[in-house]
Amino acid sequence: MMTRILVAAILLAFVPAAHADTIYLKNKGVLKGVIKAEDPYRVTLAIGTGTMKISKDQIESIEKASEKENAAIESGARKKAIEKGSLVPDAFTDTARQLRELITGRKAADDAKKRLDDAKSSLLSKKKKYRNLRAKFDAVNGKVSGMDPQSDIMKYNKAITEMNSLNSGISSLVEDLNALSAKIPEYERDYWKAITEYGNAVGNFRLGLDKKVEDIKSRGISEEESLYAGIASKAISDIEKGLNRDSVALTKTANGMTVKAVLNGSTTCLLAVDTGASMVVISRDIAQKIETNPNDTIEGVNFTLADGSMTKSDVIMVKSIKVGNSTAYDVPVAVSDNPPGHGIDGLLGMSFLGNFNIKMDVANEKLVLETIK
Repeated sequence: MMTRILVAAILLAFVPAAHADTIYLKNKGVLKGVIKAEDPYRVTLAIGTGTMKISKDQIESIEKASEKENAAIESGARKKAIEKGSLVPDAFTDTARQLRELITGRKAADDAKKRLDDAKSSLLSKKKKYRNLRAKFDAVNGKVSGMDPQSDIMKYNKAITEMNSLNSGISSLVEDLNALSAKIPEYERDYWKAITEYGNAVGNFRLGLDKKVEDIKSRGISEEESLYAGIASKAISDIEKGLNRDSVALTKTANGMTVKAVLNGSTTCLLAVDTGASMVVISRDIAQKIETNPNDTIEGVNFTLADGSMTKSDVIMVKSIKVGNSTAYDVPVAVSDNPPGHGIDGLLGMSFLGNFNIKMDVANEKLVLETIK
């Protein structure tokens, strides 16, 4: 009991001076708060938003404040608890829960993004290593082809050993590349799902909070409710700052809504927004204008169009695609000999759009792209 009393006495040193119920202890300690209950054996004292019980055999005397003074003390303590986040007015219980869920949702989006970024970085690194090993293998193989094993058997065997070692490294890298290539689409879907859910949750929270505050004000909002509403409003404003929200102008055409896209920082083209296309598609004319690595080209890849049909095309890796102020890097792009419509250079598909939480505001002709900072 004495330990609890000493701790409480220390805590009280941080409470602003005010008239309150005062308990003088036999050990010369002093406790201030609001007496909530008293029986022949103990006194229950409220300190802040908590309570403690003091045995009467430890009490020298008690000095009671007025009901008005105690009410002011309790109100001040509750307000401090609301500011610290340890107390939530009943009307905002759901709001507090939703705020906690937003924090969890942000972590899920961060984790999904890191997993995707790490996989893409690893894929690029392994591709570079593969090309280097392959070049070394081809060089050694060329030397071996021109060797006469009988003239220098030791040199020949050494070259064969080097080739075998390089081939082993290449085989291992091919396995890693195949595994990563299979995983990345899964990670892209996970990230798109996480960022979409998070972006929608942020928007829904803002709308819900504004409506709830408006409803509470209509019946009369208390000081504590007003205080919490301000805290929640600041919290969602800070959360919104952690989102990049880019509103890009759309142009309505006979072939759908289109946007301007810049490929590799220099080549501008007009693409029809197509969330049903699994990949960005560009015309061969546009593809010939941009710099790509021939070693990154994959021939005869099947991909899905908006109507669900499959088509086959060569796929190149474009270093960057920028739409509005939003940029995605190392984007797989299909090259088509048949553009989707007159005056359109291709489709803006999910290999770009999947990097963002996307909203089509057709009424205002805007494409909204959201991602986390």
